[in-house]
Amino acid sequence: MAATSESSDIGNPSASHDTEKNMIVAVPSNAEGVADVMHRLPDAVDANLFAVERAIDAIGFGKVQWQLALSCGFGFLADQMLLVSVSLVGPQTIPEFAPTYPTLLPVALYAGLLAGAVVLGVSADNFGRRTIWQISIFGISIVAMISASAPNWAALNCFVTLCGFFGGGNLAIDLTILAESIPSNWTWVLCGLASIWGLGNTVAGLIAWALLVPYGCPPEATPETCPRSANMGWRYLYITLGGLCLIMALVRAFIMRTFESPKWLVSCGRYQEAVDVLNQMSAVNKLDYRISIEEFDQSVRTETSEKSVRENIRRLAGLFSGGKQLRLMSCLTTMWMLIGIAYPLYTIFLPYYLRANGANFGDTSNYTTYRDWSVSSVVGIFGPILSMWMVSHKWFLSRRSLIITGAACAAFSGAFTTVRNAGQNLGFSCMINFWLNALYAVIYAYTPQSLSVENRGLGNGLLMATGRAASLTAPFIATFADVTTSAPIWVSCACYIVIGLVGLVLPVDTVPFRRSA
Repeated sequence: MAATSESSDIGNPSASHDTEKNMIVAVPSNAEGVADVMHRLPDAVDANLFAVERAIDAIGFGKVQWQLALSCGFGFLADQMLLVSVSLVGPQTIPEFAPTYPTLLPVALYAGLLAGAVVLGVSADNFGRRTIWQISIFGISIVAMISASAPNWAALNCFVTLCGFFGGGNLAIDLTILAESIPSNWTWVLCGLASIWGLGNTVAGLIAWALLVPYGCPPEATPETCPRSANMGWRYLYITLGGLCLIMALVRAFIMRTFESPKWLVSCGRYQEAVDVLNQMSAVNKLDYRISIEEFDQSVRTETSEKSVRENIRRLAGLFSGGKQLRLMSCLTTMWMLIGIAYPLYTIFLPYYLRANGANFGDTSNYTTYRDWSVSSVVGIFGPILSMWMVSHKWFLSRRSLIITGAACAAFSGAFTTVRNAGQNLGFSCMINFWLNALYAVIYAYTPQSLSVENRGLGNGLLMATGRAASLTAPFIATFADVTTSAPIWVSCACYIVIGLVGLVLPVDTVPFRRSA
């Protein structure tokens, strides 16, 4: 899904210069990002990054890339399980802790996600992708298990914030490190990873179904009738999810062999290390291909590994330098902000609106709630698979995929206001999960490809942080506003439509799937 025109000059550095004046720009592939063409790096830096890209294309998608994709999938799974646990745990803790504002628990989550996306994103540019990548998933697993010990509402909020911190950074780095390590004709894998969100929802829902129903207090319970000993289900849930994340972290760190991003190494001027990594990747894939340091222009020393504040400010300025780069960042920022507003606003307000307008769902027990959650989550797995096909098809690509998935989200979100019974509720929940995951997949896959190597961690983190910051508004609105009006739901629908329209004016699109020669 590299940003490109339908040029066949893949791997030819001159192709990007020849077509730079066009809206759709030819670049060697996804890894340099469209920003490397729109906001020019020194020619020698371009040539060095192109050399890495040609090497990765020659190495292909083999054992190294499969292991890396699976490892990144672990990150997606861990993030999603722990993030949705807030929705599952929140209602179960209300009878025990009786908080004044129970709907504000997501604020702690989104605050952590915002901070993690920025701090860990910047750290990935400063200290390397691999180190921060490993730290983040270990952090999720450890904090999740500790969360089970929360003695009160305040402590639970603190632990949720820490989970969000590690989760927010992990997701950004998963996409970054994978985008920089796979050949150009396999970039559709980035979209496919998003299907793991549905799997994460399903796993968390099934575990909650097994633990929260028999080991939890009923919704009408009070602190007097719901002591800690009678409400251990949510604690068991956190211990179980944290344990699963720890297993995945250990497998990622000690069983699956992963390498530092060669493109990040080159962007830091660490050419010999990049050569060593590329040759090791080739050897693990059982290929004879080798690259030598003579293929790089070592006169260029891009000190992107500096940890100074000045260097990070320079990176930030680079994200907005040049007309097309400014247009790209404006579009991406708008999309991330709108998706950050639309989804939590919709999910928080919808149940209140339906109850206030005559919806009758019959059995509303915890058993039915978690059963329906699991069913709709399974359906959500297939949304990103559709996106994976669309972005790799020459007619759809990313821009048309955004308008289609955005319009579908808006249509089903608006139609959901007509739901009046349990069957309709489950059916529309399934369709919303399907199309929303499809929309998310396109945005999440496009973003890291559109940012330059040296700024990718920072840019990815800032954009995700923008979405998290926008999401902070929804819990406050749900707590202090009229939750029975339909206005927030229609605002969400409008956000989905605008996301699609903004996608149409992105300065570059993604490359269609090409079979290797």
